[in-house]
Amino acid sequence: MSDIVKDIENFFVRNRDRFAYIHAGMFIVFVVLILVPPFLPLPDEDAAIWNNFTLLVRFLIWGIWFPLVLLSVIFFGRLWCGLLCPQGAMAEYAGKIGLNRSIPRWMRWQGMPIISFIFITIFAQLVGARDYPLTAMEVFSGTMILAVLVGFLYTSGRRPWCRYLCPIGPLLGIFSRLGAVSLIPPVPPLEKGGYRGDWDGKGCVCPTFINTSTKVASSNCIECFRCVNPETSASLHLKIRHPGLEIEEIKNREPNIWEPIFLFLATGLALGAFHWQASRFYIQYKQALGDFLLNMGLGDFIGRSGPWWLMVNYPDAGEVFIWLDFISITTFLLESMVMVATILFFFTAISAVLLREKEEIAATITRLGYVYAPAALVSLVLGLGLILFQSMIDLGLSKKTVQVIQEILFAGGGAWSMYLAFRLQERWSLAIIPNLFGIGFIAFAWHKVLF
Repeated sequence: MSDIVKDIENFFVRNRDRFAYIHAGMFIVFVVLILVPPFLPLPDEDAAIWNNFTLLVRFLIWGIWFPLVLLSVIFFGRLWCGLLCPQGAMAEYAGKIGLNRSIPRWMRWQGMPIISFIFITIFAQLVGARDYPLTAMEVFSGTMILAVLVGFLYTSGRRPWCRYLCPIGPLLGIFSRLGAVSLIPPVPPLEKGGYRGDWDGKGCVCPTFINTSTKVASSNCIECFRCVNPETSASLHLKIRHPGLEIEEIKNREPNIWEPIFLFLATGLALGAFHWQASRFYIQYKQALGDFLLNMGLGDFIGRSGPWWLMVNYPDAGEVFIWLDFISITTFLLESMVMVATILFFFTAISAVLLREKEEIAATITRLGYVYAPAALVSLVLGLGLILFQSMIDLGLSKKTVQVIQEILFAGGGAWSMYLAFRLQERWSLAIIPNLFGIGFIAFAWHKVLF
């Protein structure tokens, strides 16, 4: 196994100067997939992915790309970010000719990725980015422009967008702690202040601002292999480990309270995004909110529609949002997010109190919060992959077979989270039960919308 790992490491190191060609190719693919469909007519009722380019693009982005990017972190870590993502690459290239300003304090605030994720997720729901190419172009092109602008303004040769503002990068970072690969420093560590990877006298400049001399966590590593030099033991090296090991060892792997918070909030927001489209609770909520706003004298306002770039407005397709839709979807998503995050935090806090560790209670809550990562990951993959599973049925698989596949994945995520709960607490005790209730709550909430 060690020889295979060495060969893989050597391959990436030998070819990392060629990553630019991959970045250019991915940018061209991005341009074609995002900019061509808006200029094509909307698909008719008889269109399918094998005879309509717009539906094919929708399938590739929402049925293949999003689910597989999330799943890929288990096997490859954040290799997508370092090797394939066109936004991060273009942002870094822009930085090479940019202003090289210092990163402002507001951008370095650890809650910024959460705000970015919340904004983009809600906005994409309101404009129908998954169903309409014009607004998909708005969302993806908008984030690309922001990424390039941030790269141009701040810190030449780095990726401040990927570290601080990308709406999906930090979520991939949390899930990458489940990953089977990592770039690790030599053991024993070098002297304090030295950079592992400083093999040429110039030091290793990590694009995501990791201090390679003290690296113990994978969450911010995009696996660009710049810190790896097989010719010296002083650099970082590729390590294969069993999936989930980093979370099992999270106590010594730079646990960060913002990561469980992000995980709790993202789970709630994703659940809200799927429930508003498929749940009777949203219909009841919208009706109650509409009655309240009518009583406030806002009936004329909430009955009007808004511009296409702010909410779904496609009369030819028979779908038009009004301001009531805009307000009800936004508030439903935010309330779902807060409710789910509060419930998960509550269960985690009870487990932490019952565990009675010598560490501070906040540290125990942080550590136990990571147990929900597998259940959340698999649930998001199943939710985002609804188009993929529907396409499996269209291509000939029976509905029952597809449902069995979904249920196996679903059960696997829950079982993995339960295993991590036992591993993190290191012994059987009543403290595990609240964690299991939290995992069961996630499973129940997703099962209602997925099955």
